[in-house]
Amino acid sequence: MERVSFGTEGFRGIIGYDFNFQIVERIAKAIASYVVENGGKRIVVGYDTRFLSKEFAEHAASIASNHGVDAVISDNFCPSPVLSYATKTLGFNGGIMITASHNPQKYNGIKFKSHLGGAVSNNVTSRLTELIDRTVSENIYPGSFTKTIDLKTHYKRGIKKFIDKTAHGSKRLKIIIDPMYGAGQSILAEIIGSIGHDVIEIRNTINPSFAGTNPEPVEKNLLPLIKTVIDKKADLGIALDGDSDRIALVDARGRYVDAHKVFGLLLMYLAEELNLSKDVVKTVSGTEMVDKLCKHYRLNLHITKIGFKYICELMQSNDVMIGGEESGGIGIASHIPERDPLLASILIVQMMLKRKKSLDMLISDMIKITGKYYYRRKDLHMSDANNVSELIVSNKDKLLKGFGDYEMSDLDGYKFQFKDGGFLMVRASGTEPVLRIYTELNDVQKSNTMIEQFIGRLEKITRRHL
Repeated sequence: MERVSFGTEGFRGIIGYDFNFQIVERIAKAIASYVVENGGKRIVVGYDTRFLSKEFAEHAASIASNHGVDAVISDNFCPSPVLSYATKTLGFNGGIMITASHNPQKYNGIKFKSHLGGAVSNNVTSRLTELIDRTVSENIYPGSFTKTIDLKTHYKRGIKKFIDKTAHGSKRLKIIIDPMYGAGQSILAEIIGSIGHDVIEIRNTINPSFAGTNPEPVEKNLLPLIKTVIDKKADLGIALDGDSDRIALVDARGRYVDAHKVFGLLLMYLAEELNLSKDVVKTVSGTEMVDKLCKHYRLNLHITKIGFKYICELMQSNDVMIGGEESGGIGIASHIPERDPLLASILIVQMMLKRKKSLDMLISDMIKITGKYYYRRKDLHMSDANNVSELIVSNKDKLLKGFGDYEMSDLDGYKFQFKDGGFLMVRASGTEPVLRIYTELNDVQKSNTMIEQFIGRLEKITRRHL
């Protein structure tokens, strides 16, 4: 029997290989057992637009309902934050989301949300792994499940408390939204359109292949959005990933704006427009721009391991106002302890309107506080990524020669912080056979050169040792 363990968040696998109806059955039984043993009775199930996601969701709901809990399923595909919001606000004891998020089309997976609407702790995922290990699939035929709930309407009602109607009445913006064929289709466009803006939505059909592009909002995958923003002379472009829990933006000149800058802008909005002075959380791979902003606003900054569940834990135990990660997940704690690019998008639009400035002007204002930073991440696909990480540590002086004096930390992977500013970081992914390499420096050429030189040196060393 195949062992199933939860990584940084949930379980993912290749459809038909290590993610199938038998695996869903075992995980759903384990989740139901966990909910019952902790005094719970109700769970809600959601799903994205991937191949068989609805069928996997119906199977999970059916299995769970036959093992001691009252299960209900979304009446249509929905974003992960919509499921999280329902889990928190409608009294559910947990939420199951069928999704592989930003991963390629061949993947699918399961996320489990706590009753508070956020990712569960390591203790919970460890317990779920134990329960799954003890659970045997009975090869139950996947049937239909008809006990449904309208999660999107509930979310749209709840998000209204964050909308400043006076700001939206000042100017009508033209906004392009790109859900990348994912679960964010229609919902953000409807919200922003309802408050008085002209919205054009692209890549908004069901396409389980994602038209051959991974549904991850990084620059190379957003050429259709960039082109549309330029062609339509739009004020803003918004990109969402496959399950709509990550964000990236495009400014009016068609320039890609990564999640680091979005995080910084939202932090500014909360500190300046809403006069909040609560704590901030970022993952260890996040931009140093956040550090500079926290220093500027005299805010306490927490740094966690990679994975939003670590941010979620602090959101629930500390006086936190915002948390974000390098990969595009940003959450506002007063909403849900989870990533929500739908709310982030609304707040960015409001910031533009309140300050009467374009997105690039807002970024310029932020850079006046932080200085310029150039961030790069490169993923090396390799089955032995963990072994390579250890090899890097034993050869770090050779690999980092000429880059400057540094200090190494091992909170999550290995981060080399340069005394003159900036960093290089290496970490094996928790969900994919990938070694991620990150750099951030205040010079774009130096950042590009550093990561390429590092990879070239690493390839030579791995050829000799592996």
